[in-house]
Amino acid sequence: MLEYENVILRSMSYSMVKRDIELSRISHAYMFVSADENYLYAFAEKIAIMLINMQDKTMSEKNSLRIKKHIHPDVKFYGLNSSKIDVSVVSEIVQASDVCPFEADKKVFVLLGINDMNEAAQNKILKTIEEPPKNTYFILCTTGTSKILPTILSRVKHIELDTILSSEIAIMLEATGVQKDKAEVYASCSNGNASFAEKLALDGSFVGFFNDIVSCFFEINGSRDVLKFSSNFTAKNIDKQEFFDIAMLISRDISFIISGKEELVICKNVLTKLKVIASSLNLNATSVLIKTAMQAKKDLSFNANPTAVVDEFLFKLAEVKVKCRRS
Repeated sequence: MLEYENVILRSMSYSMVKRDIELSRISHAYMFVSADENYLYAFAEKIAIMLINMQDKTMSEKNSLRIKKHIHPDVKFYGLNSSKIDVSVVSEIVQASDVCPFEADKKVFVLLGINDMNEAAQNKILKTIEEPPKNTYFILCTTGTSKILPTILSRVKHIELDTILSSEIAIMLEATGVQKDKAEVYASCSNGNASFAEKLALDGSFVGFFNDIVSCFFEINGSRDVLKFSSNFTAKNIDKQEFFDIAMLISRDISFIISGKEELVICKNVLTKLKVIASSLNLNATSVLIKTAMQAKKDLSFNANPTAVVDEFLFKLAEVKVKCRRS
C-alpha cells in the first residue's frame, strides 16, 4: 500500500481539522470525501490518532501504533475490507458509543464506505451522529455523497480531501520501487487517485496501452490510418472507458502546448511527441476531440456498441487532423 503520510500532513484538509482541535471547536462528526479509498482510510486513521493524542502526548507513540493495528480499545473501525455497515453493525456502534472510554478521555468511531450503507442503516445511526455521547467522535468516509441522506449530510462537517498532485503520486509510486518514467505515466493517468495509479502499476500491460494511444494521435493522419489502430483498441480485453480517459488527457495536454502553457502538461514523459502533434493542430481540434471523448464515455455508459464508439473517435481524430491544421 502507498504511504500517504507526507501528502496528508501537507494537505489543507488536515490543516482544517488540526485548527479545529487547536481552537477547541472539534465537530462531533466529520465526513471526509475522496474517490481514493486508500487515501480516505489513511486520512481517517491519522485524524483518529490526532484526536486520541490531543490531550495526553506521553502515550502518543503507543496509541498511534495500537490504532494502526486496530487494537486500541477506544478507537473502532467499521467497514474494513469493503464489508458493509448494515443495521446490525449500526446497532453495535450505537451500543459501543454508550460505553465510557477504557483508556483515553474520548472514543472515536471510524466508518468507512458509508456511501454503501442502505437507508435503514443510515436512519438508525442518524440520532447517534446528531447527539453523540460526551467525548465521542465520528469519522465518516465516503467516495461520494449522492447516496447519503440529506439529514446526515446536514449534521456533519463535510470536508473534501485535497486532490493529490500527479507529481506527488509519482513520488509515492517510486518509493515502492516503480521506475521513475513508468511512475510518471501511471500518475498522469490516475486523475489524482493514488490508489488507481497503484492499480495501474500492477498492470504490466498499461504502459504499452498508454503508448499505443499516444502513437495513434501521432500517426493517424487520415481515415486509412484508422484500421492500423482499430483492432488494438476495440479488443474485448480493452477497458474502453480507460481508453477515452487517456485520450482526453492527451488532448488536454496538446491544447496546453498549443496555448503556450507547457508547464501545465501532465504527460511530460511523452512531451516530445505531444509537441510534434501540437505543431500541426489548432485549439479547435483539441476541443472537438475532448468533446467527442466525453460523449463517447456517456455512450458507453448507455451500452452503446463499444467497437463503433471507439472507431468513431478514431475517425474523428483523423478528420480533425486534416481539417483543423494550424494555418
